[in-house]
Amino acid sequence: MIYTVTLDPLLERVVGVEELVYDDVNCITDENRRPGGRGIDVSRVVRELGGQSVALGFAGGYAGLEFTDMLDKEGIATDFVRISGETRSSITIYQRKKKIRTLLCTSSPVVGEDEAASFFDKVRGIPDGSCVVLSGTTAGLRDGIFAELISILKQKSIRTFLDSDHRPLRLGIDAGPFLIKPNIFELNRLAATRAKDVKEIAEAVKHFRDSVEYIVVSMGARGALGFSREGDYQVTPPKVKVRNSLGAGDSFMGGVVSVMSDSGSFEEALRAGVACGTATVLAVSGGLCRKTDVDSIKKEVIIEKF
Repeated sequence: MIYTVTLDPLLERVVGVEELVYDDVNCITDENRRPGGRGIDVSRVVRELGGQSVALGFAGGYAGLEFTDMLDKEGIATDFVRISGETRSSITIYQRKKKIRTLLCTSSPVVGEDEAASFFDKVRGIPDGSCVVLSGTTAGLRDGIFAELISILKQKSIRTFLDSDHRPLRLGIDAGPFLIKPNIFELNRLAATRAKDVKEIAEAVKHFRDSVEYIVVSMGARGALGFSREGDYQVTPPKVKVRNSLGAGDSFMGGVVSVMSDSGSFEEALRAGVACGTATVLAVSGGLCRKTDVDSIKKEVIIEKF
C-alpha cells in the first residue's frame, strides 16, 4: 500500500473574472474548488494509474471538513488527524482579459503537541512493506519532522520517498530515506552548487549517495537523472507543447512510487515518472496526467545508462 503525507494541505478556490476592477463589484464567471497539497496530487496520480493510496496529514475547521469530504468524493482514502486550527485555504483570481493570476492565501495552522502525537501514532500503524511519500513543506511543525518519520518507518522496513526542499530535505536525507527527488534547483540549494550538465549533477549528488539508495533529479523539459547502486540513468522525454507545469513534479513522484511499490525496477520507475510529468504538462486548466497519455508517452521516453 502507498501512503502520502501532506503536513500543510490547502483548500483551493479558483475564480475567474473578465477583468478585476478595483472599488467596484466584480462578477465571477466561473469557479472551481479542490483539495490541494503535494502529497494529495501524488495520491491522485496513483489512483489515475490504477493504484490505491491513503492520504495522511492534518485537517481542521470547516475548511478541513470540506477538504476531506471532497477527497472522499474523488475516491481517495484519507486518515487525517483533526486539529483545532483551520486548514489553510486560498483564493486565486484569474483575469481572463489580461491573463493575470492573483493568489490570496491564509496562514498555516499551528499543530499542537497532542495533535502531532496522534499523527505519529497513525504513522507507527502503517503496515510493514508499505511505501510512504513525504512531500512538501513542514509549515506549522518542526523542520526535522520528515527525518523523525523516516527513522520510525525504517525500523519497520517501510520505504520512504522524500520530496521536499531546504532544511526539511537536508535533515531528511541524514535520516536515510529510500529515495529522494529534488529538482535541479532544489539540488543546487542542497549541495550549494550551480550544477547544470550531467557531469556536474553527478558530482553534486555524490555527497548523498551513501545515505540514500535512490536519487532522482528532475530537470523539467530536459527529463531526469537517476542514481542508484544498480546504475545511473539519463531519461529524456519527447518534446511536447507545455500547457501547464503545475503538478508535474508530484505527477513524476506518483509514477515512480506506483512502479516501485509494485516491485518494478528503478529504470521502469524513471520511465513512468518522466511519462507522468510530461503528460501533466499537456493537461489543460491545472489538471494532472491521464493514464492514456502516460501509456503513450512511455513508448517515446529514452533511457540511457551513463
